[in-house]
Amino acid sequence: MEKVKVGVIGCGMISEIYIKNITTVFDSILEAYACADISHGAAKNRADQFGLRSMNIDELLAAPEIEMILNLTVPAAHYEISKRALLAGKHVYSEKPLAIEFDNGRELVALAKERGLFVGAAPDTFLGGGLQTCLQIIEDGTIGKPIGAQGFMLARGPESFHPNPEFFYKQGAGPLLDMGPYYFTALMSLFGPAKRVTGLASITYPQRTVLNKNSPVYNTQFSCEVDTFINGGVEFENGVIANIVTTWDLPFPYWESGLPLLEVFGSEGTLVLPDPNTFGGIGGSPMAAPGKFVKLRIGAGDFEDIPLKYGYTENSRGLGLADMAWCIRNGGAPRVSGEGSLHILEMMLGVLQSSEHGRHHIMETTCHRPEPLYGDVPFKK
Repeated sequence: MEKVKVGVIGCGMISEIYIKNITTVFDSILEAYACADISHGAAKNRADQFGLRSMNIDELLAAPEIEMILNLTVPAAHYEISKRALLAGKHVYSEKPLAIEFDNGRELVALAKERGLFVGAAPDTFLGGGLQTCLQIIEDGTIGKPIGAQGFMLARGPESFHPNPEFFYKQGAGPLLDMGPYYFTALMSLFGPAKRVTGLASITYPQRTVLNKNSPVYNTQFSCEVDTFINGGVEFENGVIANIVTTWDLPFPYWESGLPLLEVFGSEGTLVLPDPNTFGGIGGSPMAAPGKFVKLRIGAGDFEDIPLKYGYTENSRGLGLADMAWCIRNGGAPRVSGEGSLHILEMMLGVLQSSEHGRHHIMETTCHRPEPLYGDVPFKK
C-alpha cells in the first residue's frame, strides 16, 4: 500500500513526538515528507533531525506529493493554516483545538465536506489502550448504567516550564482550550454527543510571571487574557452528567492533585480512568512509563486493578493521523473527525459563554461517537 505523505507545519516542541512516531510507529501507512515553520531555523533543525525536506509554508502547501497536512501551529493559527491546506486540496489533521472561534471551526468542516477531504483535530489519546479498555468495561455493562462523571485538571500554569508561555494566556488558549480537549474528548468517546453545557469561570491572576529559569524572559510579567479557573458541566444526550474543572492557578502539576483525573459512576460500580492526556493506564506524570491498569469498584467493594486489554499505551501521538491516512487509502470515517472536533470545540466555548451570559448553552452541533479501536489495528506494523 502506498504511504500517505505528510507535510508538517509548525516545528515547536510537540512536533518532535509526532514526527518520531510517523517515522517509526506508523511508518507502514505514513511518510513524513517535509516540514515548515514561520521560523526557517526551527524548520531546518527539525528537518535535519529526522531527514526531512525543509520548506517554507507556501512551498509545502503547493507540493503535489503531499496529501495530508499535520497542523502543529499555535492555536490562533489553526484556522488559517487548515483552511489554506484544504483549499490546496490536502487533508488536515490539526493539533487541538480545531479553531479558536466556533464559526471558523464550522467553516473548516463545511469546506472539507465540500471538497471531499478529511479534517480533524487532536487529541487522539482516547484511542490508546487505557481509555479503550475503559470503553469496553462500560460497554460490557460492568458498572451498570452510567450515571455521571467527573474530571479534574488542577495544575500550575505553563509559565513554570515553557520558555515562552505568554501565548497560552491569549484568546483561544487557556487551561480549558489547551487541556480541556483531552477530558471532553475522552467523555464524548465514552458517551457520545452532548445536549447542553454550563459553566463558571474567572481570571484569578491578571498578571502572570515567567518562572522557568531557562527562559530568555525569566521573571518577566505578561497579561492574562483568558479565564484560568473553569468549572464546566455537561449533560450528554444519553443522560450522563459530567463535571470538569480545569485551572492553571495552583502550585503543583495536575497529576499530583491527589484526585482521580477522570472517574465514571454507574448504577453498579465506579471506574477510575487514566489521565486522558496519556495513552496508557493509571500512572504518574505523562513523562513516566505508561500505567498498566485502570481501577474498578463493584458496588461498595474495594477498588481492584484491571489490566489494560489493548495496545498503543506508549506516547502514540499520531495514532489519529494514521487512522485518517488508512481511511484515505481504504475508505471509512476517521475516528478523529471534523464533526467530532467541532462538537468538542463548541462544548468548551459553550462552557465559557455560559459563564459569561449566566445560562446553559444548548448545543447546536452533534456527532457520532467514534468507533472503538479494538482488536487488530489494520495499520499496525
